[in-house]
This record gives sequence, C-alpha cells and structure tokens, in this order.
Amino acid sequence: MVDFIMKKHLVFAPLCLLMLSACTQNNPLLKGHENYVGTWQNNHSELVIKASGEVTYHHQEHTEKSIANQTFSGIEKSRIKAHLSSFSDQSFSVGQDDFTQQFTIQRPPYQDAQGHWKMSVNGESYTRK
Repeated sequence: MVDFIMKKHLVFAPLCLLMLSACTQNNPLLKGHENYVGTWQNNHSELVIKASGEVTYHHQEHTEKSIANQTFSGIEKSRIKAHLSSFSDQSFSVGQDDFTQQFTIQRPPYQDAQGHWKMSVNGESYTRK
C-alpha cells in the first residue's frame, strides 16, 4: 500500500509543478512593460494586470441625470476579465474579436516624489497597491 502511495506522489508532484510553472510564466506581450504588472486603483476603478497576461478591470461610478425637472441617479458598473491581446507604448487590448477592450495609455507607470507608483489609462489616474 505504501508503495502505491509513493508511486502516486511521484506522478502527481511533477504534474503540479508543471501546472504551477505554466500559471506563473510571464506573458511575452509584457516584455519591456513589466512596470504595468500589479494592482492599480483609484476611487472608482481597479485594474489588475498579472504577469501571466490576465487582466481584470472593475469600474463603478455614481451617475445622475436630470430630465424635465426630475433627477435620476444610478450606478454605472463595468467588469472585464480577459487576457492581453496586444500591448504597445500607447495602448493595450484585452479579449478577442467582438469582445476586445482597448485601454489608452496617457502616462506610463512612474514613481512620484513619495515613491508611489502611478499611471494614467483611459483618462483615469491610478496608484499601484
């Protein structure tokens, strides 16, 4: 019985290592853009860029509209989770075909005087956490 368990572990352990290394590989699209990797936040958005190329974007903003002396308020929400499909100095895209979202880079990642990492994308300023 112990021999069976040992053989099972000898097969299982390399498979786990292979799967773990595949998950931690850096996406080649990020070569030269490693400073973008991380969790970026502002008051109403979060942009997570993983070294694997997976991108998650959440946006939530309070909205108000006035029509004919009536005010309507609500919450605008967006959520995207996809892999990078392109990356350049001016923009990056996630997703494929009809489900592609482009992010325009106004200012690439930089460190401010206090040492905080910041960037501007799609007209929004972000700080890396």
